[in-house]
Amino acid sequence: MAAFCCIKSNDKKGHIMKIAVTGLTGFLGYYLAKRFFEKGIQILALVRNTTNLLHLQDFQKNITYVQGNLDDKETLKKFVYGADIVVHMAYERNGASFHEAGNKDIKRFVETNLLGSIELLDAAKCEGVKQCIFISSCAVYGFIYSHIRLDELHPLLPDSNYGAYKASVEAFCHSYFLSKHFGITIFRPVGIYGLAPHLAHSAWYNIVKDIKHGRDVEVSGGGKIVYVEDVVRAIELAAGNKDASGKIYNLMDMYIDNMNVAQIAREICGSRSIISGTPKKSIHTIDNTQSKELGVSYPGIEGVKRYIRELALRI
Repeated sequence: MAAFCCIKSNDKKGHIMKIAVTGLTGFLGYYLAKRFFEKGIQILALVRNTTNLLHLQDFQKNITYVQGNLDDKETLKKFVYGADIVVHMAYERNGASFHEAGNKDIKRFVETNLLGSIELLDAAKCEGVKQCIFISSCAVYGFIYSHIRLDELHPLLPDSNYGAYKASVEAFCHSYFLSKHFGITIFRPVGIYGLAPHLAHSAWYNIVKDIKHGRDVEVSGGGKIVYVEDVVRAIELAAGNKDASGKIYNLMDMYIDNMNVAQIAREICGSRSIISGTPKKSIHTIDNTQSKELGVSYPGIEGVKRYIRELALRI
């Protein structure tokens, strides 16, 4: 892992860095708030007036909350005012899954998420923000060409409204960057795992819980994963880094099937649970070379084992 960090809490003139973050109250946002707090970074957070902020209370002395939504121009200007960097992670889904949210009410989905994201970029331009970091998704790829390397240059053919939304915001990010308004860095993470502030929302929670209590489990499926701390590390490395400007980075550690997760949990817990199901193999491998060159170091299966061990201890 690279030993340097591009984020500095202040410069030689005593300027304290301010980073405006959408989606700070979410799973990834919690870990980002923790890291920025440790670095002494001042955070501007856009939040809805109904949002629960209790899980961020340990970091609140470094957070200034701005109440409002992405569809409010005046609120967005207030939100990004004085910010050096904007990190855009927010995605309104009203309790639905990431993909389900894009299918419920397409008009509202586009107005809130896509048009709201464009308004945010425009506010950043108007207020002189130096860099925007957009947390996209590997869902932008959708259809995969078997004869083309699945790196950041692979064509984008989303097969979901969620993927189409992320790809659309990426296109506007490029537009603002190439028009020389500010620097842009885009990250495309796969499924992010880690301990959630609300433990039951953590990846594989039900599998590990059942196995810890000795219950037999039937599992299926699997997916490409990346540890939440590695996504935060990527954002940290890109913030204020001119070499990351105009770049896109895939964030993926490995593929794991849920059968393997269950077997690891059984071994760690010393459980006698009987595990049934069919292992699933990955069809395509996402190239993560660029993120490694940025300085991200992935833990692989040992990271998964550490996480499952910690999750099992807390259940």
